[in-house]
Amino acid sequence: MSEKAGKMLSWLATGLPITLALTMAPPVMAQMGGMGPGMGGPGGMAPPGPKGGPEKEEGPAELAPDAEDKAPPSKDEEGGYLNQARRRTKVVEFDGYYRLRTDYLYDMNMGQGYNTGGGTSPNALPPFPVPAECLPNGGVGQNGTSSGTNPATCSNKGLGNANMRLRIEPTLNISDQVRVRTQFDVFDNLILGSTPDSLVNPYQTNPSTNQSSPVGQTSSAAPTDILSNTQTSYASSILAKQAWGEIDTELGSLRFGRMPWHFGRGMYFNRGDCADCEGGTVVDRLMVLTTIYGHQLAVSWDFGAQGYDIGYTNLGVNNTGGFPLDLSQKDDVTQLTAALTRIDDPKTWRERIAAGDVAVNYGAQLVYRSQDYATFSISPYPNPFVGSPTPTGSSNVSTQTPLTTADFGNSMTTNVNALLFIPSLWFKLGWKALTLEFEGNALIGRMGNAGPLLLDNSPKNNAVLGDQGLSILQAGFVLAADLKLYSDSLFIGFETGGATGDQAELASTDGTSNNLYYPYLNYRWKFVPQPRGDHNLNDFHFSPEYHVDEILFRRILGTVTNAIYFKPSIAYWLDLDSSKIREVGISGSVIYSIAPVPVSTPGNSMNYGVEMDLGLQYRNRRENIYAGFTWGVFWPMAALSRSNPDVNNTLWSTPEDASAAQVLRTFMGIRF
Repeated sequence: MSEKAGKMLSWLATGLPITLALTMAPPVMAQMGGMGPGMGGPGGMAPPGPKGGPEKEEGPAELAPDAEDKAPPSKDEEGGYLNQARRRTKVVEFDGYYRLRTDYLYDMNMGQGYNTGGGTSPNALPPFPVPAECLPNGGVGQNGTSSGTNPATCSNKGLGNANMRLRIEPTLNISDQVRVRTQFDVFDNLILGSTPDSLVNPYQTNPSTNQSSPVGQTSSAAPTDILSNTQTSYASSILAKQAWGEIDTELGSLRFGRMPWHFGRGMYFNRGDCADCEGGTVVDRLMVLTTIYGHQLAVSWDFGAQGYDIGYTNLGVNNTGGFPLDLSQKDDVTQLTAALTRIDDPKTWRERIAAGDVAVNYGAQLVYRSQDYATFSISPYPNPFVGSPTPTGSSNVSTQTPLTTADFGNSMTTNVNALLFIPSLWFKLGWKALTLEFEGNALIGRMGNAGPLLLDNSPKNNAVLGDQGLSILQAGFVLAADLKLYSDSLFIGFETGGATGDQAELASTDGTSNNLYYPYLNYRWKFVPQPRGDHNLNDFHFSPEYHVDEILFRRILGTVTNAIYFKPSIAYWLDLDSSKIREVGISGSVIYSIAPVPVSTPGNSMNYGVEMDLGLQYRNRRENIYAGFTWGVFWPMAALSRSNPDVNNTLWSTPEDASAAQVLRTFMGIRF
């Protein structure tokens, strides 16, 4: 932890018990860590409970564009709110789900391939990875240089797979007020058929040649894929995701450990607990929360990025069983969070709406982050062990260089002086069949030394550049309205949202302006530094678990960024047995998107395009099963086409208009 964080820890050791004892609040059983009443729903910053998300009102609103339900509420949600006591009968509770999905992506690169640029323009990768059989003959360089057939002319345009996940969320109830919550994923998004015994460790010796090769074999029994009879788990198939403790008292509640983080609609901080989510926001946190005049107050000290630890040095190699040790206090990120929310539990919200009341919930959150030092790169000294005799007498030809503390002293970048504030606001209003909801987030800060976030920001260029700093100013918002009609069977909705963009669009192979190229469009697959002279970072990113569509934002761009979208939607649930136990739902939505900063799009234009998503789903509430499929098509417009402005301004050696992309998904699952 940083020096500031160390002082805070000392304060917490003495001040936390006093704070809990002096908190003048009505008796509560705060549920912050376990689907907290008032804190776990929209607007809260509490981790989810066993089932992950807040209880959703019944009706077609649950039929999202991907036609999948969110995970159901926790079992204690109806009776365990901040003003009520808990009653536990089980020492250990198991919750979670098992899901199986298939995805078929057609022409996600929108008919565009590797482009060598025009004139002095940089090379370009496709907007989305192409099938392996469509790679250009002769290979592709890191910066998109290629030779041979252009993938845009390849007849194979589809990518697909089937994947599964078993999520288990055990809760250990020590008592009615003390518990430990955990989350484990088994076969986390494992692609079915991806671990045959013919293809395991690429560094394993190939029995047919007795040499290491890029493709390893487990045994001569399966020298090739077609002779493989079984799937193996040569690596760990169980992944621990979260673990945190909860202690409830009469005056407040304490949460500590690695836990999910959610605020508002989940636009920026999203716990990722939906049945179709991939990850989510997770934080290492120590939090105190209580209730004051019907409002939930939560204050936390968070463990931000801590930098390198002992496992990255030669000490970690020589003493793998030793205790953990953070190698520097100065490179740690200090993070403090505070939230004040007023949230009705789902049952109370429904009762107020049914009584004709105007129900209003709201929340505000502020996150503070700071960092004094940062390690941007490691420059190891030569490995003294290379070429030295091994215990067997043979020469060690390994090129792996153990890191030492001296390496970090060489590589530490000083005077980062980074400061960031993240304010968030959330508001929700319900009246009869109408629900209105808004969330806004902003990132406001600076970096004294932006390091690799700036092009040419190396010691030899500093004298020329002078200013190594970077200002951060980003914002995003969501405004949604929906009507639930005919006993919540018909859902009509409209949503609009936006995220600021940035002018930077080129990546670099070496951090300089000499080797630039156009990367993939998905923000998770690219790193785009600011060009020389640009000291503003403005591109805001929604949480990738906030699903708006199926193609443009979810796959091509990776999330909502540099965009404003407009989305009308409709859904209808057909009750199969007049008890709402077995239902079939159909849904449809249309999304039109534009770019607020057109210059950073491939076509230097404003219009991204129009997407249509249709879904069909079956669900059985008694058996906790669901299944369905989703089909989507995206028609791109000028912003995603590679066109030359005029004959005197050649951006692309081969102009390429963007073609329609499609997705077909099926899913089934069991909740428990």
